[in-house]
Amino acid sequence: MNEIRIKIPKEIPLPSLKRKIDELIKEEEVKWALFEKCKEEISLTEEELNEPEKAWEEAWKETEYY
Repeated sequence: MNEIRIKIPKEIPLPSLKRKIDELIKEEEVKWALFEKCKEEISLTEEELNEPEKAWEEAWKETEYY
């Protein structure tokens, strides 16, 4: 498992932040599991698989600054 280290302002309560992060991780795990299942079901080529990943990366770039 990968690890991310972040600095958290003292005024943000850690338990609620950890809970939200855990929820986000679970949500992303489900999304990727569904993506992998769909990929198997419809037998996409490597090139076809790269298109949604590129779109996801672009969308993530837009949201990581907020």
